[in-house]
Amino acid sequence: MGELSKPRLTRLAFWSANMCAVRESSWTWPGFGYTEAEWALMKKFSKPVSGGAYVKFIFLNAVLFVLFTGIVVVCAFLPVLLLLYPDTRDLQPLPFTLLLAATAFFTIGFGLPLSMRIAAWLCASAEMKAKLRSTPGIEALDARVTWQLMRMTLIMCGVLVPGLLLWIAFDIDGGPLLTGLKLLLAFLLIASTTTAALRRRSG
Repeated sequence: MGELSKPRLTRLAFWSANMCAVRESSWTWPGFGYTEAEWALMKKFSKPVSGGAYVKFIFLNAVLFVLFTGIVVVCAFLPVLLLLYPDTRDLQPLPFTLLLAATAFFTIGFGLPLSMRIAAWLCASAEMKAKLRSTPGIEALDARVTWQLMRMTLIMCGVLVPGLLLWIAFDIDGGPLLTGLKLLLAFLLIASTTTAALRRRSG
């Protein structure tokens, strides 16, 4: 396992700060569990991250990810879709679902780690970057985080394809229930992130 670059170290430092803040707020993110030794390492590694830098990272990462997703949709998803189906009335469920899943895989699997790395690098001070050092334990932790993010992407895209096909095949009308579930999930995500950011800043 090679030595980590400074951009990857800064990403891991901010990720560690985020996960430690989430844990201290008594929230949990399914699929992102760690051993007690890893939690201790993350807490120690995230110490150079100031509260102000952490808050800036959270919001800058969100902006960059949305921007990246928009570019992919406009420059790749829509052109390919229109190339396959110039007349949208001929649109077929399976090709559309696979194209949507491929777009989601690319934006989440590659766009999210990229936006995190750019945001972390821009939000980290020179002093903070100088304090970050690559060690075997840190490299193993970074590999675990990278795999967790990819696993999340694979699960989401794996559920998306059969889920959408079943939705279309059975002509399911989600109605108020689906809207309510989406709002609830959005609220929980925003609440956990905001609570973590405020706790980190006050700490």
